[in-house]
Amino acid sequence: MNPLNAYLAYEIMSDHAARAERHRRARRPRAPSRVPRDVAVTIRRALAEDRSALERIAQLEGRRLPSGAALVAEVDGRVMAARWLDGGATLSDPFQPTAELTALLDARARHLGARPSFVTHPVRRLAAVLRH
Repeated sequence: MNPLNAYLAYEIMSDHAARAERHRRARRPRAPSRVPRDVAVTIRRALAEDRSALERIAQLEGRRLPSGAALVAEVDGRVMAARWLDGGATLSDPFQPTAELTALLDARARHLGARPSFVTHPVRRLAAVLRH
């Protein structure tokens, strides 16, 4: 093999290997971000003192703060998510892993007899809207 061809083949193979390594590093699966299992989570009714925390979460989500009775999920004393009992609206901190917290809030709301947070069937959805 011509030395120039061998050099070109070596450079092409080195370039391919470097690209493959960069791709492999970029595609490594990341661990899902969830609330650690040993964190203290409290589900309770919202109090008047929680209004500022709920307004902060509503502002982060770009939504208005619903009115009425609500449940809040606290993680280490900080309100991370809320669910309203009468309308089923849910607010959660968009920059924190809160999927498990909202599931806990939905379960507690169902236990308290609240309506589901969403209605899937179109006729039932219309009936729910007309009731209120």
